[in-house]
Amino acid sequence: MQKDYESSMTANIRRYPWYLFFRDCYFWGPAFFLYFSSMMSLTQVLWLEAVYYIGVAVMEVPSGYISDRFGRKMTLVASSVCLAIAYLLFFTGTGFYTFIVAQVFMSAGFAAASGTDTALHYESLKGLNRESEYADLEGRALGFSFRAGALGALAGGFMAVADLRWIYAASFAAALISLFIALGFTTPGRKAALQKDPDRIEPVPPAMPMGRQVYGLLGKALSRRFRFFTLYTLSMTLLVHLPYEFYQPYLERVTQGLNRVETITPGVAGVHLALTMLAGSLFTRFAGKIHFQCRIKRTLLACTLFQAVLVGAMALVFHPSVVLLLVFRTVSKAISIPLVNAEVSPLLKRGERSTYLSLQSLLGRLAYGLVLLVLPLGAMFFTDEFRGALICASGLGLFLWLMLQKTAFHEEPARECCGRHSHPAAGTGK
Repeated sequence: MQKDYESSMTANIRRYPWYLFFRDCYFWGPAFFLYFSSMMSLTQVLWLEAVYYIGVAVMEVPSGYISDRFGRKMTLVASSVCLAIAYLLFFTGTGFYTFIVAQVFMSAGFAAASGTDTALHYESLKGLNRESEYADLEGRALGFSFRAGALGALAGGFMAVADLRWIYAASFAAALISLFIALGFTTPGRKAALQKDPDRIEPVPPAMPMGRQVYGLLGKALSRRFRFFTLYTLSMTLLVHLPYEFYQPYLERVTQGLNRVETITPGVAGVHLALTMLAGSLFTRFAGKIHFQCRIKRTLLACTLFQAVLVGAMALVFHPSVVLLLVFRTVSKAISIPLVNAEVSPLLKRGERSTYLSLQSLLGRLAYGLVLLVLPLGAMFFTDEFRGALICASGLGLFLWLMLQKTAFHEEPARECCGRHSHPAAGTGK
């Protein structure tokens, strides 16, 4: 029995990168806006986007709570089912209201996966006493996600040139494969009674009402032990998404300055996005080494500064050299996500881990939505509103970097710097 459980956890670890790969094949990425606008008005397209972001915000934390209470496998299976339904509706549908339903399913799919995927990975490693490998293996798995993004961007861009609809047919096929992989997962901790060494498995605690759990986790997120990582995750959500938000109009400005075509085609945008994802995948391998060498805060601050400088360069000049620099906008994310997850996950209890990670994600999304509302107000003070928005965004980036520099970074007394990492018992943080 014990051997069977160990085999199941090993299978989880082996399948996890491939689950991320097929889930994150976003063939629709380079052309979804063009697809929507080919069938409906700009106002309807913006309403569709609003439905998605509101849906994710509403379902983010409840899905994490469901994962903590009812299991990782069930939640990831539901995520893949929702994504497959969404892509099928996008592929077959033609009306605004059909697309609204599809957006609701897509937001449910991504919300359900948020926090649950990395929690399953960490708990599978913990079940085998291999949690010290988490930062390294999470980084490698994230590399699969980036390579999937590169494939999806490149293939999706060229599919869209032939027929915009096929970007969702390909995404549907990838979602079905991710569903098949998720069905093969085993929820960690469910067979604890079969273990000879119960300390290797985190038991599932008694259910706590969602409101009480979320309120308690908000307090934990702002406590001294977690505060730096909470602020860092919020800051990087903003600074990673801002270059993404502006890179397509920035590419158009550069091509206009070179007297080239004024419209960025899906193929060109897809190639640039693919190169961006490939660049990120090359840097995921460094997270484990940095984590082991205890250079975490310096690395995270460097990632924050790089993103702020990148947005500043976009504001300063419209030039091909900055377009090349934008290829590396995912590098900070590739390095920092495994580091933050590896620091935070061991400090959380089994019954709160996914809820906490979902709550972190929600706070970042809400902050990003607020920034998108405020940026146009700052841009109004500039003659060129696009450049003004970039200047305001770069100023925000420098402010966030300075704030993180001044925020205390809690070091665990039990940790040996540049030696074997160790954490106190999970869940002891206050």
